[in-house]
Amino acid sequence: MIPFRLNVVRLFYKHIFFFTRYSKVAVLIIAIMLIGTPSVQAQSDSVSIDSVKKKSKFFPSPVVGYSPETRLYLGAGLVWYLPPSKKYPDTYPSVLKGVFVYTLNKQIESNVSGDSYLRNNLFKLNYSTSYFKFPDSFFGIGNYTKEEDKEKYDYDYFNIYINGQRKVKENIYAGLKTFFEYTKVYNVDTAGFFANDTIPGEEGGINTGIGPWFTFDTRDNIYFPLKGINVDVSAVVHNEVIGGGYNYVDYLLEVSQFNKIGKDDVLGFNFYGQFVPGNPPFNRMAQLGGDKHMRGNFEGRFRDKNYLTMQAEYRITFWKYFGINVFAGIGEVADEFSNFSAKGLKYSYGAGGRLFIVPEDKLSLRVDYGFDGYGNGGLYVTFREAF
Repeated sequence: MIPFRLNVVRLFYKHIFFFTRYSKVAVLIIAIMLIGTPSVQAQSDSVSIDSVKKKSKFFPSPVVGYSPETRLYLGAGLVWYLPPSKKYPDTYPSVLKGVFVYTLNKQIESNVSGDSYLRNNLFKLNYSTSYFKFPDSFFGIGNYTKEEDKEKYDYDYFNIYINGQRKVKENIYAGLKTFFEYTKVYNVDTAGFFANDTIPGEEGGINTGIGPWFTFDTRDNIYFPLKGINVDVSAVVHNEVIGGGYNYVDYLLEVSQFNKIGKDDVLGFNFYGQFVPGNPPFNRMAQLGGDKHMRGNFEGRFRDKNYLTMQAEYRITFWKYFGINVFAGIGEVADEFSNFSAKGLKYSYGAGGRLFIVPEDKLSLRVDYGFDGYGNGGLYVTFREAF
């Protein structure tokens, strides 16, 4: 297992210039975790699964690195796994994760997020708070933006959301989503989009939202389901009446289905749709790409008020600590729903490895390499499955 970890670390550095700024931070966290996990795994080999599941687990790591955008950066990361209590043994495990990075360019990336389940899954919470001070890239709005139109700008934001649900019937949850964000855009190109066009959200400011959230969930495992379906639907209303500067609705629909193949393999399908009618700021428009949907595509290269994507993934478990996934997807954005077309589809495909840091629950560290339809690639190192 040690040679595998060392090879993974070498692969990270070999492809370092393909990473997004978020991946660079995550790579260093995960690489150190991969090297440091043997002691944790050795303990779990010598203890029964029942006793291991009663113990919380910490996966801390220092973060040290260098990139052209940041120069030297220093920080720390942590994953905290919380199994169910003895009083409510059927409760799903909860997970809290965080990362903080400070750079010589006085840039900051920080995030604390988690998923908590209470009282045998009667209640569930999903929450996150982030502060970023970092340069970003903007290509314009639409499904046919050009690479040569790429514009650099500086972008600071703080956001927080707390989403909660209660079980109302077997497999059915209902609740609310809340959202608060403050943004600031500056150091824009005097010959670019922000200086010469009217881009919604370029003035920054406060964005608030609240709305209903419904889930239908029959999965047999929330971290690595072998079978079942999960349907998530929400409609978060952003309005000046509740203190924000924008008026729009953020509709989300995501459907994931899982089919067991053989003993431990899984064929998963995922459909994701986001629709934001009204006047959303550019940073909250639907954006194609990222580490969950359309992997391999630069997130935000294509953005608009409507986004549809579908993907399939085959997950192979070789043994309790390691697996391999292959995936492919299609998707596009559009200003109006009627403007979606087959000729505008973008593509995604790739493969990745999984290291199950909590093997009894298949809680994984994920390393994916994805490609877009133009042959460009990207490496994603993150936590938990894409869907």
